[in-house]
Amino acid sequence: MSLPASHPHQRYSVAGYQEREEPDGRVDWSCDLLRHGQSFGLVGDDGRGGAYRYAFTDTARGEEFRTAARGLHPAAEVPEDVLVDELITVRQMNALDRVAYCFAEDRFEELGEHRLAAPGLSLAQVREQLATEHAGRSPRVWDPSRSAMVPVTGAGSGAGPGPGAP
Repeated sequence: MSLPASHPHQRYSVAGYQEREEPDGRVDWSCDLLRHGQSFGLVGDDGRGGAYRYAFTDTARGEEFRTAARGLHPAAEVPEDVLVDELITVRQMNALDRVAYCFAEDRFEELGEHRLAAPGLSLAQVREQLATEHAGRSPRVWDPSRSAMVPVTGAGSGAGPGPGAP
């Protein structure tokens, strides 16, 4: 089941992601924020810790983005930063040319750790293979229609986001 059009992961996206490693080892990154494909601002981080930097070219859209982030992540210290992290992950995972998956021991939510299936396998083929060969490792696959890693077996595989879903 796909996410509804009103979900922030459907409404917002990122583009033009760039990062560079500074001489002191920090990673500085930035990207454009988009609402239904239209730019409304920039976000970035200098790798020094703290909240991300935002520069909204459309103040109303910027406030709408912050409101959506608070609604999606009410307990987060900086909800818009969490939403940006999710949007970057969605963009990166959807750009892969192979099916991504992870096991319970992988740290997908914290570090983005994932594995890639053999080239040419469909999502359905990977789900079947993982369910057969690795059921005890709680496998999940990246489902682009849900913008989430979803379980390959059990009740959670077809109804709603799986554990750790953005």
